[in-house]
Order: sequence, then C-alpha cells, then structure tokens
Amino acid sequence: MKQQGLLVRVLVPVLIALILLPPLSCLIFQRAAQRSAYGQAADDLEVLREMVVPLMGSHFSGNQDISQEILSEQVSSFLRQAGSAAHRMGGQASLMILGTEYQMIYPRDEIERENALPLAQELGDELGAGRLAAAVEAVEWSSSDGEEYLVNIYEIPTPSVRLRYLIVYCSVSSISAWVTQASLLVLLISAAFVVLTIGVLWVTVRSVSRPLNRLCREAQKIGDGDFSKIQPPFSLRELEQLRLAMNEMSERLQRSNQVQKDFFQNVSHELRNPLMSISGYAQGIEQGVFPAPKEAAHTILEESVRLTELVNSLLTLSRMESGQNRPEFGPVQIADVIGDSLDRFHGLALQRGISLTVGDFDRRMTVHGDEELLGNVVDNLLSNAIRYADSEVRVDAERLEGTVRISVLDDGAGIAKKDLPHLFERCYKGEGGNLGAIAGMRCCVDNQAFVKFR
Repeated sequence: MKQQGLLVRVLVPVLIALILLPPLSCLIFQRAAQRSAYGQAADDLEVLREMVVPLMGSHFSGNQDISQEILSEQVSSFLRQAGSAAHRMGGQASLMILGTEYQMIYPRDEIERENALPLAQELGDELGAGRLAAAVEAVEWSSSDGEEYLVNIYEIPTPSVRLRYLIVYCSVSSISAWVTQASLLVLLISAAFVVLTIGVLWVTVRSVSRPLNRLCREAQKIGDGDFSKIQPPFSLRELEQLRLAMNEMSERLQRSNQVQKDFFQNVSHELRNPLMSISGYAQGIEQGVFPAPKEAAHTILEESVRLTELVNSLLTLSRMESGQNRPEFGPVQIADVIGDSLDRFHGLALQRGISLTVGDFDRRMTVHGDEELLGNVVDNLLSNAIRYADSEVRVDAERLEGTVRISVLDDGAGIAKKDLPHLFERCYKGEGGNLGAIAGMRCCVDNQAFVKFR
C-alpha cells in the first residue's frame, strides 16, 4: 500500500474541501439573496397593487350611461389618487398607465416619463400585437436595454377613450447588480478565509509532523543501541505521552540488553569451568599423569552431569520462550512431584551431609497443571536449598483459598536483601552464588503456586 505523509494525508482532503468552499458559498448566497430580493420586489408590487387596483374599481364601475364630463372627472381623480398612492408607498414598485393607443398617460413627471418611456413603448408594442395580455400574476420582463422587470398588467374597465391599461412594475436590475456585487464580496471573503485556514492548518500539521519525525529518529537511535532519554518534553499532550512511553521502553530495552550481556557472560563462565575440568582431567588420563584414573573419571562424570543439567535448563528456557514447549495440563499430585524431586537430590544431600525432611501434608492434594514444569521449579529450589543449607532442608505443602503453596526451607544464611528484587530475573547471579538458568520460570498450574524462601 502506498504510504503518505501526515501533511499529505491531512492537507489534501482539507484543501479540496476548502477550494470548493468559496464557489459553493458564493452560489448559495447568490441564490438565497436573489430569491430574497425578488421576493421583496414582489411584495412591493403586491402592496402597490392593493392600493391602486381598488381605486380603479371604485372610479370605474363600468357604467356606460355617464357623461364624458363626469368620466373625465373620474379619470382625473383616479390619476391623482393613484399617483399619490404610488409616491406615498416609497418602495421599489412604480405605476404606469397606457391609453387606448398604447401611449403613456402616466406618469406625468418629465423625468419619470423619460425613465419609463422605453418600457412603455415595448409593452405597448407587445400589447398591440397581441403577444402580451393583462394578467393578475406578476411576470418577468426583459427590456431591449438589458433591464429586468417584474410586471403586473390590468385592463381598465371603462369606456374612456383615454385609459386602457394600468401597469404596476418593479425594476430588478439593480437588485441583480447588488446580488452580483455581494456574491463577489462573499467569494473574496471566502477565498481569504480559505488561504488563512490553509496557512493555519499547515503550521498546525507541521507542529505535529516535526516532533513525530524527531521521535522516529530517536527510535532509530534506540534500535542502534543508544538508550539515552529523549529530551526536551513536548507541549502537545499526546506527543509527550509518546515521548514518555518511548523513554520507558528505552529503559526496559537497556535493562534487557544488560541482562543479555550478563547472561552471556555468566553462561560462558558456567560452561567454561566444567569444560576446562573435563579437558584437563581427560588430558591427564591420556598422558598418564593420574595414578588412579577412576578418580579423574569420576570428576569428569560429575562435570559432565553438571554441564548437561545447565544445557538442559537453557534449552528448556529457550523452548518455553519460543512457544515450542507448550504446557500439557492435567491433574498433578503434589506428593508425587515433591517425592520425585527428593529422590533426585537425595544423593547430593547425603554427599553434603544435609538431611531432607517432608512436612505432614495431605498426600491426596492435586493441582491442574504441567507436571514436568512444576517438577523443574521444585528441583531448582531444592538444589539451591541443599547448596546453601547448614544441615537441614524441609519441604512442605499446604492448601490455601483456591491455591496450593509449596515451601522449601533451609537453615542456611538465606538470601541477601539486595538480591531479593532479582529472584525472578533470568540467569541472575548473586554474590558467591551460581547462575540459575530457570530460576524465574513460572510453574504452569491453574492453582497459583507460591514459593517460600527462608
């Protein structure tokens, strides 16, 4: 799988999202603002229409029998009131009245007439050609000069030869221009925000990636055997936790490395002594130095047994750590394990003048575990006890709450206090003591076995 750096993994997706942000925000704002502005224009048209259309209904009742003089007065009154209503509203909407020949009757102000004339001519042409008709709903209209309008057209119900259409309209070109300018402003602000965000994000990610790269270099140093502590501390909590964890790992690796060095030194020493004895006595026998070769052969045999035990212990430890020597669980008689160990070390105890005694415990007591591994633990304890006892070694067992405790006690000087913390370190060698290759091997039982030293 292709690997990516932290900067690429974080910045690329965020950068894509940020690049899309300005146009999307501009588009959303433009649509929302345009809809709002057009809605406001439509509301202005509705307000003006509600003010003018009732005036049209009240002045032109559709009565065909009135005189032209009265009709003229009605038209004049309607124009005055409609114009007054249009000016009084003050919104974006405007009023326009066309005559029977589609000429513009209102507005009367010259400036207003000049502004409204192009629209009046185009609407008149369309109405005269029949391409446009009166409608209650507002329609959008685009004039030839590019202006955009919302338009309502009403046909005046009167026999007057002067008035034909009442038009309420609102220019939306200015609204569109404002929306365009505002959208451009939103685009610029969003782009500036994106640039600022990318800069802040770059600095933030770099503040994390640089310490991580530094930790990677420190990890390489640890792999090369440099176990010095990583300094100084980091301000980011997660990185500081990682630094502390790496320092702790470095300390453990340093201790493990030292243990391995001590292990090889001790093992080399322990292997060299019996090998030198075997070699020396064998050469003496070969050259006829010893008048009684049986004694030399006995010494060679003892050193061979010692060497075999040491090698077997190391092989057992190696198989356990590699997973090759898997425990075989089953019911284990505690009395059988203790009895077999006592039988194996009975000769050594007699040779050293040590008496072996067994406590009065329940001989039917069993645990669920691996008999061979449990026997190795008891053998290791017994050999140590016989080696350092003055005259007696006692083995006992007792049942506790859900556990069984096997005690091996001797009347020797005991273990020095400074050695107690290292009892279960592999191949630890105390002052004046021998190396214990499997002293720290756990006994594989379900019921936890306690070992008591004294």
